[in-house]
Amino acid sequence: MARAAITGRKPRLTPDRAQRRPGPPRADADAVQPTPHSDPSSSVTAKPPLIRGPPIPTAAYSIREFCTAHRLSQSMYFKIRNQGLGPDEMSVGSRRIISCEAAERWRREREAAAIDAA
Repeated sequence: MARAAITGRKPRLTPDRAQRRPGPPRADADAVQPTPHSDPSSSVTAKPPLIRGPPIPTAAYSIREFCTAHRLSQSMYFKIRNQGLGPDEMSVGSRRIISCEAAERWRREREAAAIDAA
């Protein structure tokens, strides 16, 4: 184990210096016992996980989530969308989302196009 002077940490067990007697330690009842020091505690406390029900199934994807789920880059998504080969999108406010049904239809169309091309 490295010395405290090197690591900058206090040793775990040290005798109380005020009660130390000069000379070699003796095994008598009056001998000074080591004082334990506590380990530095972490400021982060582990909280138990919240008990939750089953996960809610996804009803619609954002474009980023769609790309992640289908292993596409966003640039490839916009490229195929501009070619007219992308899935149907819904406009909700200022957001564009893709329903799970539209994603499934898109997958089936892409699979059929791959079979026809082969």
